[in-house]
Amino acid sequence: MAKVMKSTMKETRHRWCRWHVLKNAKDRLGKVYSKHKRFKHEFNKLVTDETDITKFERTWDTLVKKYRLSKNKFLKRLFKYREKWAKPYFMGIFCAGMTSTQRSESANHMLKRFIQRATPMHLFVAKFNEFQSDRNDQESKESFVTNQVPRKLRVGVPIENHADTIYTRAMYEKFYDELFESGRFAIT
Repeated sequence: MAKVMKSTMKETRHRWCRWHVLKNAKDRLGKVYSKHKRFKHEFNKLVTDETDITKFERTWDTLVKKYRLSKNKFLKRLFKYREKWAKPYFMGIFCAGMTSTQRSESANHMLKRFIQRATPMHLFVAKFNEFQSDRNDQESKESFVTNQVPRKLRVGVPIENHADTIYTRAMYEKFYDELFESGRFAIT
């Protein structure tokens, strides 16, 4: 894909999926994940939140040293290609908020837990319908609970009022966290 994009879409930057980067890190660094409970949190925070190149590289270096991963081939390769996936290297590029193939990949991951790869088509359809029904039930329960418990608005800005009317409580909490974090920035 990257080769074709270079020749046909010269102004486009090919980006690696953050979801895959994190999943592969978990798979390839399993011992570190299980042995050092803070590593996963620190690594995910770095990959997800850091927007400054210098801070990203400094924190990466600190993590590698702290957890004695300087010889890890996977991390060496990941760092070598950081401009393809790390957030600070995409700050000036419009990506429409997409950092990964998260929707299709996370749905694919959930389906794999319910449906075996070699499942015959008629069983796949039955299991998929069961899965879809379960998801719909969960959504309905969340909507019901959302409508039963009134929320106290915390900031009092119009966008918060609007979010309160359209989001479930779980999505509203995610929205509120973003709204709260946005208070750190000066808009010019």
